[in-house]
Amino acid sequence: RVEEAYKMMANSSQAGVYVVQNDVFQFVNHNTAKYAGYSAQELAGMNSMGLVHPDDLKMVRKNAMAMLKGKRTAPYEFRIITKDGRIRWIMETVTFIPYRGARAVLGNSMDVTEQREARNKLAELEELEASILEAIPHAVIGLRDRTIIFANDGVQAVFGWKAEELIGKSTRLFYPS
Repeated sequence: RVEEAYKMMANSSQAGVYVVQNDVFQFVNHNTAKYAGYSAQELAGMNSMGLVHPDDLKMVRKNAMAMLKGKRTAPYEFRIITKDGRIRWIMETVTFIPYRGARAVLGNSMDVTEQREARNKLAELEELEASILEAIPHAVIGLRDRTIIFANDGVQAVFGWKAEELIGKSTRLFYPS
C-alpha cells in the first residue's frame, strides 16, 4: 500500500517528513515532532501553519505555493515556535502526493537553527574584526599564500593604493624585484 510505503520511508529518514491534507498534519515522523517539541501523536490533526512564527506566515505560504506550482525549487527557511515557546529555524521543501485517495502535501524539513546561529555569530565576529582593523591608524594587510586578503584604509597613506585595490593582488606589488 502506498500509505505504508510513505510511512516506512519517512520513519527511516534523517529529515523531518510529514503529510498535510486540508491544512492539517495527517502524518509526521519523529524528526518533525522533535523539531517542534511535540510527540507525533500531538501533531497529527493539528493545523500545519499553527507552528509557523506569525511574522513568517505570509512568506511560508508564498514559498510553499511557488514550490507546489513548480515555480520554486530551492528550499526556504522560516521560524517555528516550539511547544515550549522556543524559536527554531526550519528549512523546507514541499510537493504534492496522493494520500488516502486525495491530493496532499508531502513536506521534507530540517532544523537549521544551529547553522543559522553559527552564520549570525560569524557575521558578527567578522563585523567586529573589520571595525577593529579599520580603527587602527597604521597600515594593516592580511595575507594568505602571498596574496592580499585584507587591507585597511591605512595602506593608502603608506603605499598610495586604496584598500579595495589591493585585495586579491600578490605581495610582489610592494617589492617587484
